Amino acid sequence: MAYVREFEFFEDEGMVCAEPFGMEGATCGTDIYDAIDMAADWLRIHVLDALARGEAFPQGALGNKPRHGGTVIAVAIEASLGDVPAMTASEAARELGVSTARVSQLVSAGLLESWKVGSTRMVSENSVLARKAEAPKAGRPARETVAA
Repeated sequence: MAYVREFEFFEDEGMVCAEPFGMEGATCGTDIYDAIDMAADWLRIHVLDALARGEAFPQGALGNKPRHGGTVIAVAIEASLGDVPAMTASEAARELGVSTARVSQLVSAGLLESWKVGSTRMVSENSVLARKAEAPKAGRPARETVAA
């Protein structure tokens, strides 16, 4: 599917910045062509993140007016759920050192991003890496004691 977002391109401190309309954030490049490439990368990252979370990526309005005295350019990318770096639930279990049942629990709890391709459960690599970085300890969490 094609995703389009307008960006305003303007110079700032010797760089060309690209700020999307209707979303937070921005990116910059060394010149207008580099900034357009960076804007396309920025858009791809945000679209793939939304797809991995099972959310629709909001298409932005067209016909925006510059806010910083720059030029408005529409940037388009082609992306689909198949472009999201992913692994099977079994691979995620091996990577995390847990059972596939535990992966299912983590998915149900919203701690891993996943979707099905046919009958195969896919898990986003980014959510697995984030879970690994948290390095949760094995077993049940310690019960907090309440002072009387």
